[in-house]
Amino acid sequence: HAVKKQYTQNQSVDWARVSESVGLSERECLEANRFGDGKARWIYDPDTFSWDMANRMTKFIEMNYPRPLPVNYTAVSNYMWIEPDDCVKMAGLLRGEMTWTEDAVAKVVELRGQGMMYKDIARQLSPNLAANKVSNY
Repeated sequence: HAVKKQYTQNQSVDWARVSESVGLSERECLEANRFGDGKARWIYDPDTFSWDMANRMTKFIEMNYPRPLPVNYTAVSNYMWIEPDDCVKMAGLLRGEMTWTEDAVAKVVELRGQGMMYKDIARQLSPNLAANKVSNY
């Protein structure tokens, strides 16, 4: 209720205040919160991609879930105020992981047909995808 009340009043959440009001750590609050009204989408677009958001998410994960701890994407989603599935997908793209769907393969074929080089195609699909992963596909 503390999260919903804050978000409704301010359109943002101060996790330190939430933590103080409920008597749990910030991380516990981030992991437990299920309120998600107004969470943004984060879909990779090479023309609008910002390393600021990517670095913010990566630092949060590294600080709170060092290997081998599994990442709690509910907490990541609440921290970023981004839809959980988008956080999971973006984290994979930032690691250079690619799910080779029919759409992704069709995009590669289309861009190769336009004469685009593999390194440029990789950038269209992910900020950290290696060109050889595209060419070897």
